[in-house]
Amino acid sequence: MHELFFVRLFAYSIIPLLLASAHLLLDRHARTPARRIELFTVYLLAISVGASGLGGAFGHLFLADVIAEGVGWPVDSPFQLEMGFANLALGILGIMAISRRDGFRTATIVAVTVVGVGATTVHLMDIAATGNLAPGNTVQNLGNLLDPVLLIALAWLARRHPAEAESPAALRWHRQVETVAGMAAAGVGIGFGVGFAAGALLLWTVLGVLAGVAFGVLLNSRASDAHKELMPAAR
Repeated sequence: MHELFFVRLFAYSIIPLLLASAHLLLDRHARTPARRIELFTVYLLAISVGASGLGGAFGHLFLADVIAEGVGWPVDSPFQLEMGFANLALGILGIMAISRRDGFRTATIVAVTVVGVGATTVHLMDIAATGNLAPGNTVQNLGNLLDPVLLIALAWLARRHPAEAESPAALRWHRQVETVAGMAAAGVGIGFGVGFAAGALLLWTVLGVLAGVAFGVLLNSRASDAHKELMPAAR
């Protein structure tokens, strides 16, 4: 049970930072400040908000007793349904915000911040009142606060470094980043779920994200080849 919340923190808060850093090092087109900011923002929205929200919704809606026991709260409580649908809303917002570079992202970040800070406040109040130091009541707070802080900082930096004009090349780069980040998010979520069922959370989460990234790179490679084939015909 303790492993669940530690691996969840790693999967949904640390892995997106590692993937964005690796993508930055390997992508020779991601050299401007605006593109670097975009890389980290997209990975966080895809995994820390999108995949995390959908995974949290599944947990609260279908594994309610397991989650309640991990938090140290009573089972069979209606709060699970409420949190499940709240997480579902955040997950959908995160996935939708991946391809948006406007006020929709800002609204998504506000929602993530309100829910994350609010949940952490409730957990801290419970700790102060009852001394409940269960992993779900403590470890989870790190992700609840880290993700909004990073997203707010990135949004602030994005305002200082406006995005480039949306040329065809820039749009292709954005689509490539969104594809890899989206597949990575799917891989994290699927791997985490399989790992929970198989009793090997960390192993399957890592395998899932690697498979997701590989599939995203493959999709981009095929799209790039198709684009090259169309170029002579366009001329």
